[in-house]
Amino acid sequence: MFSISTMLKLLINGGERLNPPLHRSSTPHWYSSSRIISPQKLNLAVDYLTNSLGLSPDQAISTAHKLRGFKSKKNFNLVLDFFKRNGFNDALINSIVSLFPGVLSMNVVKTLEPKIRVLEGLGLTPDLMIKFVSSPCWFLKQSLKSCIFPVIETMRSILGSDENVARALQRVVSSCLFLSPKSLRDNVELLRSRGMSYEEIKKLMLMYPRLYHCETSSLEALIGRVEGKLGIRVNMNMFRHGLSALYSLSAVKLDTRFRALRSCGWDDSNSLILVRSNPLVLRKSELALKSAVGYYMKELGYHPKFIAAHPALLSYSMEKRVRPRNAVLQVLKDKNLIKESFVLYTSLLILESEFLKRFVEPFKESVPDIYEVYKNYLRIPSKADG
Repeated sequence: MFSISTMLKLLINGGERLNPPLHRSSTPHWYSSSRIISPQKLNLAVDYLTNSLGLSPDQAISTAHKLRGFKSKKNFNLVLDFFKRNGFNDALINSIVSLFPGVLSMNVVKTLEPKIRVLEGLGLTPDLMIKFVSSPCWFLKQSLKSCIFPVIETMRSILGSDENVARALQRVVSSCLFLSPKSLRDNVELLRSRGMSYEEIKKLMLMYPRLYHCETSSLEALIGRVEGKLGIRVNMNMFRHGLSALYSLSAVKLDTRFRALRSCGWDDSNSLILVRSNPLVLRKSELALKSAVGYYMKELGYHPKFIAAHPALLSYSMEKRVRPRNAVLQVLKDKNLIKESFVLYTSLLILESEFLKRFVEPFKESVPDIYEVYKNYLRIPSKADG
């Protein structure tokens, strides 16, 4: 298995015929409107795409028009064989060709093979490589020398190892990576200039790598929103989570989250305490946030100050964790098997196996239907199920 640096030397010495970098343009670099395929070659391409790939006639015609030409089936067959050898099924191959017809004209030895080997060198499993390459083909379009390698090298300089680079890549699809090595470097420098520590920059890249691949001006505006709207400064532990929370949340949607809390009787001070302690609660929809807060306040009698001080309450799934565990505890309280003062919050912090061990298994004889109560939500086998 080649290292990234070894791969780069091989490509340079081997004179890889690189594709030009992908520019932000409405016309992809692999397609030119000036290249009009002749009717005869169009028909040949359509026949090939329908017979070899199983594309529908409409898909085949649309895809054929985007091809640079149709000189021979030989290279097309080599490309298809390459994908099949590397574990891509027919559906994925069809998707790749439909999204990026230019792949059929690529040199397998000089272009496609090295790109797969790069991902192998990083330690990505075959399944992850297939997912990364297939969705949605940006990786295949990028130049190894001028784009992919610079991005990976920059990520490695921050993350410290190929293993960490692979971990970061697993968190994103290829559409938001390899757009601009310069943007990646500029964004790192921006965060440093704003006072973010090296350790926090590393954590941010591991947890939310997509944030590094937006325009630097957009990242700067996002930093301003996190500091201005949420009051979370760059040097605070929750800052990276604040960036992630607001990354895909518009100003209008952010207002709806605060409005949802106000509708439950919260004042802005408690709302800010909550989001500063756990900005990721903003990812909940307005409806989900109102439902969760309403449940804690109306069903359990929790005060806004208590919820704000224990933001993890809003991080758990209501249907898969909160409601089923509360139902079990309520049965045990009604039968005086646990103290009335025992709070749900404590039971939410423990793992599923520990919860079953402490609150379900010990009471299966005294409360035969305790499994049924829990099974209604999580489908764990009851004694009757065998």
